Amino acid sequence: MNAQRRLFLVTWVVGLVLLRQAWTEYADLPEFARERSSLWAVSVVLTVTPWVAGPGVMWLLRRMPSGGVNLPHAEYWFTGERRGPSLDKLAPYLDAFGTMLIVFLVGVLALFISERIDPRAASLSALMFLAWTVGFLGGASWWVRRVMAAFPAPDESTRGVKRFRSTRRRR
Repeated sequence: MNAQRRLFLVTWVVGLVLLRQAWTEYADLPEFARERSSLWAVSVVLTVTPWVAGPGVMWLLRRMPSGGVNLPHAEYWFTGERRGPSLDKLAPYLDAFGTMLIVFLVGVLALFISERIDPRAASLSALMFLAWTVGFLGGASWWVRRVMAAFPAPDESTRGVKRFRSTRRRR
C-alpha cells in the first residue's frame, strides 16, 4: 500500500469519526431535527463519494480491457502492454483526489453544523462555502495538471504506425 492510499484511508476514517461526532452531539438538537434528511445526505456523500471518485475509479479501470481514461495521449499510455504500468502510475493520483474530496466534504459538514449551531455563522456561511469551493476547484485544477504532466506526449520514435492527435491545431 502506497503512502497516498494510506493518507486517503486515514482522512476517510477521520471523516467518519467527525461524522459520528456530528450524529452523536448534534443530531438531536432542534435545529437539526428539522433537517435530518440533509444530515443524512451529507453523511452518505461523505462516506461513499470519495471512494467512487478516488480508488473506486481504479477498481473499474482495471476491469476494462481499454479506454476509460480521458487524457491527452491516453491512446498511447492506456492501451496494450503499457496499460497495467500506466494504471499503477495513475493510482496514487486517484487516491490524492479522493483525499482532497474528503477534506472538502468535511469542510462542508463543518459549515453545515456551524450554520445551525451559531446564528452568527449563518451570515458568513455562503461566503465561507464559496471560498471553500474555490479552494477545492483550485486544488482539482492543480491535480489535473499533475496528472497530465505524469503522462506526457510520447516520443516520435515510440509512436509506432498510429498517428496520434496533436494538441496544436493545424492550419
